[in-house]
Amino acid sequence: MSIRPSLPRFRFATVAAVSLIVVLGGIGTARAADDPPRAQYHEMHANCEVNHRLSDDPIVFPGLAGASHNHTFIGNPTTNANSTPASLVGGATSCEDTLDASGYWFPTLLRSGVPVIPDAPTVYYKSGVKDYRTVKPFPAGFKLLVGDVHTPDAAHFLGNWQCPGFKGNDIPASCPSGSSLVVRLTAPSCWDGVHLDTTDHKSHMAFPVSGVCPADHPVPLPMLEIKLPYPLDNGSTAGLAYSSGASYSFHYDFMNGWDPARQAYLVSYCINGGRQCNGFGEDPKNP
Repeated sequence: MSIRPSLPRFRFATVAAVSLIVVLGGIGTARAADDPPRAQYHEMHANCEVNHRLSDDPIVFPGLAGASHNHTFIGNPTTNANSTPASLVGGATSCEDTLDASGYWFPTLLRSGVPVIPDAPTVYYKSGVKDYRTVKPFPAGFKLLVGDVHTPDAAHFLGNWQCPGFKGNDIPASCPSGSSLVVRLTAPSCWDGVHLDTTDHKSHMAFPVSGVCPADHPVPLPMLEIKLPYPLDNGSTAGLAYSSGASYSFHYDFMNGWDPARQAYLVSYCINGGRQCNGFGEDPKNP
């Protein structure tokens, strides 16, 4: 199949002009003078299977095997304490797109100490800014920690828990029989254009403000949102807790292992193109 990505057009102007291009670290950030065409979707999906669990965290505790609470991993099956973005690229993966060898991991959910494995984990790549045409791919070497294991209580948890008839910031007392319990958490999507990682693994990213990236984090990258459906026994949530602590300690990590050309194509075709791409990078309703 011939792939012809449709790239967004940007208007270049002087500093004094209304439209401004800021080039940071070789990546141009654009605000188009014209409004983007209306698009209900501007996203792609990483649909992946769980492939291993380890008490490793190559972002927070690099090179220190066993130093972390237990994590559940999807994506690259080799991800461990010694992994780097460069070591992941070109490797195997449990994701539908065989060129996404990224590492994704999150604390292991336990029921009375026994691991609960999520069904069909998905990591959405979306536009967090109004002008979805300006979103850029994650740069090579990029790392990110989303959420905070030290969140003090459920009221401060930035994600949400869902099951039929319930949506809230903590695990409900129960769910309907036969249903799953789903946790979702969205990442900031505006990059400072310089750092691939920072000491807290977060400060190089910020959330958009009113649909626009702030001046100190001007580069729009894909907005990650993880979705983890956990199977329940007859709807019971009794005894559930994370290896990291309470429900609101949930967080996740991303280490970019994408084939660069493939990710660039998908961001252009799916996000910039206003499509809703499945895990294979296709939008059957809008080819």
